[in-house]
Amino acid sequence: MLGPREKRRIIQLVVCLALFLAVFIGKGIFPERIAALRGQVLVLLRGDTDFQAVFSDLGQSISKGEPVLETLGDAWNRVLGGEETQTAGPAEENALYAAQAAWLSGFGRQAGAGTLGLKLDPQATPAVVATPAPRPEATPTPTPTPEPAVEHVDYTGPALPDNTSMDKYRLDLEETVSPVMGVLTSPFGWREHPVDGEEKFHNGVDLAVNTGTAVKAFADGVVDYIGDDPDQYGLYLQISHANGVKSFYAHCSQLLVQQGQTVAAGETVALSGDTGNTTGPHLHLELRLNGVRINPIYYIETS
Repeated sequence: MLGPREKRRIIQLVVCLALFLAVFIGKGIFPERIAALRGQVLVLLRGDTDFQAVFSDLGQSISKGEPVLETLGDAWNRVLGGEETQTAGPAEENALYAAQAAWLSGFGRQAGAGTLGLKLDPQATPAVVATPAPRPEATPTPTPTPEPAVEHVDYTGPALPDNTSMDKYRLDLEETVSPVMGVLTSPFGWREHPVDGEEKFHNGVDLAVNTGTAVKAFADGVVDYIGDDPDQYGLYLQISHANGVKSFYAHCSQLLVQQGQTVAAGETVALSGDTGNTTGPHLHLELRLNGVRINPIYYIETS
Protein backbone atom coordinates (compact mmCIF):
# COMPACT_ATOMS: atom_id res chain seq x y z
CA MET A 1 0.00 0.00 0.00
CA LEU A 2 1.16 3.52 -0.80
CA GLY A 3 1.21 6.05 1.97
CA PRO A 4 -0.57 9.42 1.79
CA ARG A 5 2.59 11.24 0.78
CA GLU A 6 3.33 8.80 -2.09
CA LYS A 7 -0.27 9.02 -3.31
CA ARG A 8 -0.02 12.79 -3.27
CA ARG A 9 3.17 12.70 -5.33
CA ILE A 10 1.58 10.39 -7.92
CA ILE A 11 -1.38 12.74 -8.23
CA GLN A 12 1.00 15.70 -8.64
CA LEU A 13 2.81 13.94 -11.47
CA VAL A 14 -0.48 13.10 -13.20
CA VAL A 15 -1.58 16.73 -12.99
CA CYS A 16 1.80 17.85 -14.35
CA LEU A 17 1.43 15.47 -17.28
CA ALA A 18 -2.02 16.91 -17.99
CA LEU A 19 -0.62 20.40 -17.85
CA PHE A 20 2.15 19.52 -20.31
CA LEU A 21 -0.41 18.09 -22.70
CA ALA A 22 -2.37 21.33 -22.39
CA VAL A 23 0.81 23.29 -23.15
CA PHE A 24 1.51 21.30 -26.31
CA ILE A 25 -2.10 21.53 -27.50
CA GLY A 26 -2.43 25.22 -26.81
CA LYS A 27 1.08 26.32 -27.83
CA GLY A 28 -0.21 27.81 -31.08
CA ILE A 29 -3.09 29.64 -29.37
CA PHE A 30 -1.45 30.99 -26.20
CA PRO A 31 2.36 31.11 -26.84
CA GLU A 32 2.75 34.07 -24.50
CA ARG A 33 1.46 32.03 -21.59
CA ILE A 34 4.01 29.23 -21.88
CA ALA A 35 6.71 30.83 -19.72
CA ALA A 36 4.20 31.80 -17.02
CA LEU A 37 2.69 28.31 -17.05
CA ARG A 38 6.10 26.75 -16.49
CA GLY A 39 6.54 28.90 -13.40
CA GLN A 40 3.18 27.82 -12.10
CA VAL A 41 4.09 24.20 -12.59
CA LEU A 42 7.26 24.73 -10.57
CA VAL A 43 5.20 26.28 -7.76
CA LEU A 44 2.90 23.31 -7.92
CA LEU A 45 5.79 20.93 -7.54
CA ARG A 46 7.09 22.79 -4.52
CA GLY A 47 3.73 22.79 -2.70
CA ASP A 48 2.15 20.03 -0.71
CA THR A 49 -1.36 20.64 -2.09
CA ASP A 50 -3.90 18.15 -0.77
CA PHE A 51 -5.16 16.90 -4.15
CA GLN A 52 -7.36 14.27 -2.46
CA ALA A 53 -9.32 16.94 -0.64
CA VAL A 54 -9.55 19.08 -3.76
CA PHE A 55 -11.03 16.27 -5.85
CA SER A 56 -13.35 15.21 -2.94
CA ASP A 57 -14.76 18.73 -2.73
CA LEU A 58 -15.04 18.83 -6.53
CA GLY A 59 -17.14 15.63 -6.52
CA GLN A 60 -19.41 16.86 -3.71
CA SER A 61 -20.03 20.20 -5.48
CA ILE A 62 -20.99 18.47 -8.72
CA SER A 63 -23.33 16.04 -6.88
CA LYS A 64 -25.11 19.01 -5.23
CA GLY A 65 -25.84 20.43 -8.67
CA GLU A 66 -23.57 23.47 -8.44
CA PRO A 67 -22.43 25.02 -11.80
CA VAL A 68 -19.69 22.91 -13.37
CA LEU A 69 -17.58 25.78 -14.70
CA GLU A 70 -17.62 27.58 -11.33
CA THR A 71 -16.78 24.36 -9.50
CA LEU A 72 -13.85 23.62 -11.86
CA GLY A 73 -12.60 27.20 -11.49
CA ASP A 74 -12.52 26.89 -7.71
CA ALA A 75 -10.60 23.64 -7.99
CA TRP A 76 -8.10 25.23 -10.41
CA ASN A 77 -7.50 28.14 -8.01
CA ARG A 78 -6.95 25.77 -5.09
CA VAL A 79 -4.38 23.82 -7.12
CA LEU A 80 -2.49 26.65 -8.77
CA GLY A 81 -3.62 29.91 -7.20
CA GLY A 82 -3.60 29.11 -3.51
CA GLU A 83 -1.00 30.01 -0.96
CA GLU A 84 2.31 28.25 -1.37
CA THR A 85 3.23 26.04 1.51
CA GLN A 86 6.67 24.60 1.24
CA THR A 87 7.91 22.09 3.70
CA ALA A 88 11.20 20.40 3.95
CA GLY A 89 10.69 16.75 3.02
CA PRO A 90 13.02 13.82 3.26
CA ALA A 91 16.11 13.58 1.11
CA GLU A 92 14.48 11.40 -1.54
CA GLU A 93 11.53 13.88 -1.91
CA ASN A 94 13.93 16.80 -2.33
CA ALA A 95 15.91 14.83 -4.91
CA LEU A 96 12.70 14.11 -6.87
CA TYR A 97 11.74 17.78 -6.80
CA ALA A 98 15.24 18.84 -7.91
CA ALA A 99 15.12 16.43 -10.84
CA GLN A 100 11.68 17.65 -11.89
CA ALA A 101 12.66 21.33 -11.61
CA ALA A 102 15.89 20.79 -13.57
CA TRP A 103 13.96 19.00 -16.31
CA LEU A 104 11.43 21.83 -16.53
CA SER A 105 14.10 24.54 -16.52
CA GLY A 106 16.00 22.89 -19.37
CA PHE A 107 12.97 21.90 -21.41
CA GLY A 108 13.20 24.91 -23.71
CA ARG A 109 16.78 24.00 -24.63
CA GLN A 110 15.90 20.55 -25.95
CA ALA A 111 16.33 19.77 -29.62
CA GLY A 112 12.67 20.46 -30.43
CA ALA A 113 12.36 23.77 -28.58
CA GLY A 114 12.53 25.87 -31.73
CA THR A 115 9.83 23.80 -33.39
CA LEU A 116 7.52 23.99 -30.33
CA GLY A 117 7.90 27.74 -30.14
CA LEU A 118 9.14 27.72 -26.53
CA LYS A 119 11.28 30.63 -25.30
CA LEU A 120 14.77 29.85 -24.11
CA ASP A 121 15.66 30.44 -20.52
CA PRO A 122 17.89 33.61 -20.41
CA GLN A 123 19.59 32.28 -17.29
CA ALA A 124 20.49 28.97 -18.92
CA THR A 125 24.15 28.11 -19.32
CA PRO A 126 25.14 28.73 -22.99
CA ALA A 127 26.31 25.82 -25.04
CA VAL A 128 30.05 25.35 -25.13
CA VAL A 129 31.44 26.34 -28.53
CA ALA A 130 34.60 24.48 -29.52
CA THR A 131 37.46 26.86 -30.14
CA PRO A 132 39.39 25.88 -33.27
CA ALA A 133 42.98 24.95 -32.64
CA PRO A 134 45.40 27.65 -33.76
CA ARG A 135 47.06 26.95 -37.05
CA PRO A 136 50.80 26.40 -36.85
CA GLU A 137 52.74 29.31 -38.16
CA ALA A 138 54.19 28.64 -41.58
CA THR A 139 57.94 28.59 -41.72
CA PRO A 140 58.97 31.57 -43.84
CA THR A 141 60.84 30.75 -46.99
CA PRO A 142 64.35 32.15 -46.70
CA THR A 143 65.09 34.87 -49.19
CA PRO A 144 68.11 33.94 -51.29
CA THR A 145 71.05 36.27 -50.94
CA PRO A 146 71.46 38.16 -54.21
CA GLU A 147 74.72 37.77 -56.06
CA PRO A 148 76.93 40.82 -55.44
CA ALA A 149 77.45 43.21 -58.31
CA VAL A 150 81.21 42.74 -57.97
CA GLU A 151 83.09 39.87 -56.37
CA HIS A 152 86.65 40.86 -55.60
CA VAL A 153 89.36 38.40 -56.69
CA ASP A 154 92.81 38.64 -55.09
CA TYR A 155 95.57 39.24 -57.62
CA THR A 156 99.31 39.44 -56.81
CA GLY A 157 100.85 39.39 -60.32
CA PRO A 158 102.29 42.24 -62.37
CA ALA A 159 100.27 45.41 -62.79
CA LEU A 160 97.26 44.97 -65.02
CA PRO A 161 96.89 46.97 -68.25
CA ASP A 162 94.42 49.85 -68.34
CA ASN A 163 90.74 48.92 -68.54
CA THR A 164 91.44 45.41 -67.25
CA SER A 165 90.10 43.74 -64.09
CA MET A 166 90.56 40.39 -62.39
CA ASP A 167 87.32 40.84 -60.38
CA LYS A 168 84.14 38.91 -61.15
CA TYR A 169 81.19 41.11 -62.16
CA ARG A 170 77.49 40.29 -62.26
CA LEU A 171 76.44 40.59 -65.91
CA ASP A 172 72.62 40.49 -65.37
CA LEU A 173 72.00 38.76 -68.71
CA GLU A 174 68.88 36.60 -69.11
CA GLU A 175 70.81 33.65 -70.55
CA THR A 176 74.45 32.85 -71.26
CA VAL A 177 75.95 29.95 -73.22
CA SER A 178 79.48 28.56 -73.41
CA PRO A 179 80.50 29.28 -77.05
CA VAL A 180 82.40 25.95 -77.29
CA MET A 181 83.15 23.06 -74.96
CA GLY A 182 86.94 22.92 -75.17
CA VAL A 183 90.08 22.51 -73.12
CA LEU A 184 91.52 25.67 -71.55
CA THR A 185 95.04 25.97 -73.02
CA SER A 186 95.83 29.60 -72.18
CA PRO A 187 94.13 31.59 -69.35
CA PHE A 188 93.34 35.30 -68.97
CA GLY A 189 96.36 37.30 -67.75
CA TRP A 190 100.10 37.73 -68.24
CA ARG A 191 101.84 34.95 -70.19
CA GLU A 192 104.76 34.21 -72.50
CA HIS A 193 103.38 34.40 -76.01
CA PRO A 194 103.56 30.91 -77.59
CA VAL A 195 104.71 32.28 -81.00
CA ASP A 196 106.54 35.52 -80.27
CA GLY A 197 108.09 34.40 -77.01
CA GLU A 198 107.48 37.79 -75.41
CA GLU A 199 105.73 38.48 -72.09
CA LYS A 200 102.33 39.76 -73.09
CA PHE A 201 98.96 40.14 -71.44
CA HIS A 202 96.44 37.67 -72.82
CA ASN A 203 93.12 39.53 -73.16
CA GLY A 204 90.97 36.39 -73.25
CA VAL A 205 91.07 32.61 -72.95
CA ASP A 206 92.06 29.97 -75.53
CA LEU A 207 89.85 26.88 -75.81
CA ALA A 208 91.30 24.02 -77.85
CA VAL A 209 88.73 22.45 -80.25
CA ASN A 210 88.82 20.78 -83.64
CA THR A 211 88.59 22.90 -86.77
CA GLY A 212 84.98 23.34 -87.85
CA THR A 213 83.49 23.18 -84.33
CA ALA A 214 80.33 25.31 -84.05
CA VAL A 215 80.96 28.59 -82.23
CA LYS A 216 77.80 29.78 -80.42
CA ALA A 217 76.75 33.28 -79.35
CA PHE A 218 77.46 33.92 -75.67
CA ALA A 219 74.09 35.67 -75.19
CA ASP A 220 71.38 37.48 -77.10
CA GLY A 221 72.75 40.44 -78.99
CA VAL A 222 73.65 42.21 -82.22
CA VAL A 223 76.80 41.61 -84.30
CA ASP A 224 78.99 44.74 -83.88
CA TYR A 225 81.47 43.92 -86.62
CA ILE A 226 83.27 41.13 -88.42
CA GLY A 227 86.82 41.16 -89.85
CA ASP A 228 89.97 39.39 -90.93
CA ASP A 229 93.41 39.99 -89.36
CA PRO A 230 95.90 37.49 -90.86
CA ASP A 231 98.79 38.63 -88.62
CA GLN A 232 96.98 38.23 -85.31
CA TYR A 233 93.28 37.27 -84.88
CA GLY A 234 92.48 35.76 -88.27
CA LEU A 235 88.72 35.73 -88.95
CA TYR A 236 86.91 37.34 -86.03
CA LEU A 237 83.61 38.92 -84.94
CA GLN A 238 82.21 40.85 -81.98
CA ILE A 239 78.68 40.74 -80.54
CA SER A 240 77.12 43.48 -78.37
CA HIS A 241 74.84 42.24 -75.58
CA ALA A 242 72.68 43.97 -72.95
CA ASN A 243 74.09 45.91 -69.95
CA GLY A 244 77.29 46.94 -71.75
CA VAL A 245 78.56 43.37 -72.26
CA LYS A 246 80.50 42.50 -75.45
CA SER A 247 81.95 39.14 -76.59
CA PHE A 248 84.80 38.69 -79.10
CA TYR A 249 85.59 35.48 -81.09
CA ALA A 250 88.86 34.97 -83.05
CA HIS A 251 90.85 32.45 -85.16
CA CYS A 252 87.64 31.21 -86.84
CA SER A 253 87.71 29.19 -90.06
CA GLN A 254 84.37 30.62 -91.23
CA LEU A 255 82.01 33.45 -90.20
CA LEU A 256 78.28 32.73 -90.49
CA VAL A 257 76.79 36.14 -89.61
CA GLN A 258 76.85 39.69 -90.95
CA GLN A 259 77.45 43.01 -89.22
CA GLY A 260 74.23 44.36 -87.68
CA GLN A 261 72.58 40.93 -87.51
CA THR A 262 70.56 40.03 -84.39
CA VAL A 263 71.48 36.70 -82.84
CA ALA A 264 70.12 34.60 -79.98
CA ALA A 265 72.03 32.98 -77.13
CA GLY A 266 73.41 29.64 -78.34
CA GLU A 267 72.97 30.44 -82.03
CA THR A 268 75.92 29.31 -84.22
CA VAL A 269 77.74 32.40 -85.47
CA ALA A 270 81.03 30.88 -86.77
CA LEU A 271 83.15 27.74 -87.11
CA SER A 272 86.41 27.35 -85.19
CA GLY A 273 89.80 27.16 -86.89
CA ASP A 274 93.44 28.28 -86.73
CA THR A 275 93.47 31.44 -88.87
CA GLY A 276 95.83 34.23 -87.85
CA ASN A 277 98.81 33.86 -85.51
CA THR A 278 98.22 30.47 -83.86
CA THR A 279 99.92 27.17 -83.08
CA GLY A 280 96.78 25.03 -83.69
CA PRO A 281 93.01 25.15 -84.00
CA HIS A 282 91.24 26.79 -81.08
CA LEU A 283 88.78 29.55 -80.19
CA HIS A 284 90.07 32.78 -78.67
CA LEU A 285 87.26 34.31 -76.53
CA GLU A 286 87.22 37.75 -74.90
CA LEU A 287 84.61 39.50 -72.73
CA ARG A 288 84.26 43.20 -71.94
CA LEU A 289 81.94 45.00 -69.54
CA ASN A 290 81.50 48.71 -70.24
CA GLY A 291 84.86 48.74 -72.01
CA VAL A 292 86.74 46.87 -69.22
CA ARG A 293 88.31 43.51 -70.11
CA ILE A 294 87.18 40.77 -67.68
CA ASN A 295 88.06 37.09 -67.28
CA PRO A 296 85.74 34.90 -69.47
CA ILE A 297 86.49 31.79 -67.38
CA TYR A 298 84.05 33.02 -64.69
CA TYR A 299 81.10 32.72 -67.07
CA ILE A 300 81.69 29.62 -69.24
CA GLU A 301 82.20 25.89 -68.91
CA THR A 302 85.24 23.95 -70.18
CA SER A 303 85.87 20.29 -70.85
